[in-house]
Amino acid sequence: MKKQVLHERHDFENVRALVEWAAETYGEDIAISYRTNPHKEETKVKISFVELRDNIRALATEMLAMGCAGKHISIIGKLSYEWALTYYAALSIGAVLVPLDRDWNAEDLADTAAKANVSFIFCDENISDKIAVITEKVKLEAEPVYFGAKTSENTIESLVEAGADKFAESSDAYFNAEIDNTALALLVFTSGTTGKGKGVMLNQTAILSDMSDVTPYIDFGKKTIAVLPPHHTYGSTVMFIGHMQIGCEMYISYGLRFIQKELKEEKPEHLVLVPLYLETFYRKINAKVKETGKEEILAKMIKVSNGMRKVGIDLRKKLFSSVADAFGGNVKMLISGGAPINPEILHFYDSIGISTLNGYGI
Repeated sequence: MKKQVLHERHDFENVRALVEWAAETYGEDIAISYRTNPHKEETKVKISFVELRDNIRALATEMLAMGCAGKHISIIGKLSYEWALTYYAALSIGAVLVPLDRDWNAEDLADTAAKANVSFIFCDENISDKIAVITEKVKLEAEPVYFGAKTSENTIESLVEAGADKFAESSDAYFNAEIDNTALALLVFTSGTTGKGKGVMLNQTAILSDMSDVTPYIDFGKKTIAVLPPHHTYGSTVMFIGHMQIGCEMYISYGLRFIQKELKEEKPEHLVLVPLYLETFYRKINAKVKETGKEEILAKMIKVSNGMRKVGIDLRKKLFSSVADAFGGNVKMLISGGAPINPEILHFYDSIGISTLNGYGI
């Protein structure tokens, strides 16, 4: 059976080529958005693909001046625009990324950073106490660069500003930075179920082709909400590489306790999640149905709808719109990974008109 091609396939030699292509292709479309205050719409920041490219060029140029090319750079922090910018910029100059979980204790972070031969650290300012422990054990080539810093001069913003001036004078350093797409690009440490976390080695070809292979066959929407931790390869590859390939707006969630509010406000068309999210939404939907005393009605509607689908009549969007409102009303696809999903949950989402795909493997 032939697979149905929904999008044109695009292959990229490296992340820098992807960044440049996306800006040329999607231009002023929104690439990344977020709020600086989750309660105020006026604090929403929108970054176009062109602006994102310009910021990546600037940060990457300054990182070259710092000596980051070819070195191991650790990113430690929650999902943020600064995290994504560092990811793109580091890979665009051929550096090796070592993403680490900010919730690990300081000693484990220090041990892993030492094992990974980390030379530079980009991190959240509010974990500076943990960073101090790391810097006692690991000899860095520069002071840590902070995300969300209010007082420090060594911030992403200051690097972007300095790099923009250098890029304006000459773009040669950036465009001529050597990138071996088959060399180590990501050193990702697993959860360490059977002991200390193991470093998984990935190159740029691996993460780029992973997305190029799958995106032509997936009915993505043009907007999503990013909730997954970026130090997981699943989260970073799909969110940063996959969505840039398809020109999708990625709204960065302010945090789990705001997700229901954000779903209603942002109205994403697809979501990239882990099974825990799907299970939580499933329980909340069923609890609300039970609260209104409509369990039997919903069960009968699903049975009738599934029967109609067998003869080519699909009314799920009309019949179950109120149920799908739990996701903001526009979600047509859920992409899950990291663990198996209960088949009962898969069948339920499919029955109300939301397709679910299960990704697998680092």
